[in-house]
Amino acid sequence: MLMLAWLPIVFPAFGLFAFEYSSTEPDLQRVIVRMAVGPLNQPELASQIIDDHDAARHQVWSTLILAFFRYPQLFAMVILIGLIAPMLISYDLRTKAYLMYFSRPLSPSQYILGKSAVIWFLLSMIATLPAFLLYLLGVLLSPDFSVVTQTWDIPLRILAASAVLMIPTTSLAVAYSSLTVESRYATFAWFTTWTMGFVAYQVLTSASAVMASGSMRPPRGRRGWENINFDFDRWRLLSPYHTLGKVQSWVFGLDTSAASVIPAMLVLVAVTAISFWVVRRRIIARLSV
Repeated sequence: MLMLAWLPIVFPAFGLFAFEYSSTEPDLQRVIVRMAVGPLNQPELASQIIDDHDAARHQVWSTLILAFFRYPQLFAMVILIGLIAPMLISYDLRTKAYLMYFSRPLSPSQYILGKSAVIWFLLSMIATLPAFLLYLLGVLLSPDFSVVTQTWDIPLRILAASAVLMIPTTSLAVAYSSLTVESRYATFAWFTTWTMGFVAYQVLTSASAVMASGSMRPPRGRRGWENINFDFDRWRLLSPYHTLGKVQSWVFGLDTSAASVIPAMLVLVAVTAISFWVVRRRIIARLSV
C-alpha cells in the first residue's frame, strides 16, 4: 500500500524537471505551460513562466506539491485510514484489550494520542515525506542553491498542510472506531462520509450553477464558470474533500481569500475537538463500568 501510494510522485517530479529546464529547453517550456493551462487550470501562471521564469518558481513548486497533496495523496489517505483506523479502538472494545492498556498509568488522552500516532506515522510516509523529497528534487534541479532563499517557506507549508490533512481526518476515523465494537460499521461510516460529502457538493454546485446561468446544463470549462461569477464556497463545507482542499490551498499561499477559508478552518477544528471528546467520553464510560 505504501509503495503504491508513492507512485503518483512521478507526475509532480516531472513537472519540477520540466519547469527547471524550461528556460533553456523550448520543448519543456511548452510542456509546463500546457500543464499550467490544462491540468493545473492556472493560465496566469503559464504567462508568468514565459515572462519571468525565476519569479514563477515559488508558485510553480507550491502548485505542484499542493496538487500532490490534493489529489493522489488525499485519495490514498482515505483508503489507508479506511483500512486501518476502524479496528484501532473497536477491536480493543470488543476484546476488552483496553483493560490491559489502562492497567498501567495511562490516561485516556494518552491512549487516544497513541492510537492516532499510528495513523499519523503512516500518513507522513505517504504524504509528508514524498512532499519533502519533491522539494529537495526541485532544489537539486535548480541552477544553484540560491533558490533556497526564494522557497525556504515551502517545507514549513508542507508541514502545515500535513497537519491539516492528518489531524482532523484521524480524529474523525478514531471517533467512528470508538462508537462501535464492529469495525465494519466504522469502515462503512468512514467511506460514506467522504462519498456522500463529495457527491452532495458536486450535485448542489452543479444545480446552483445551472440556476445561476439560466441554462439547462452547468457551465463548461473555467471560462464558463467565471462568466457567471459563481461562488464555489457555497456548498464546500458539506464535503470533507473540498474543505481540506480549501485550507491546504490557503496554507500554500495559492488561495488568498482569507475570509472564505475561515469557515473551513473552523469546521476542521470543530471536527477534531468533537471527535476527541467523543472518543475520550467512550473510553471513560467503559472504564467506569
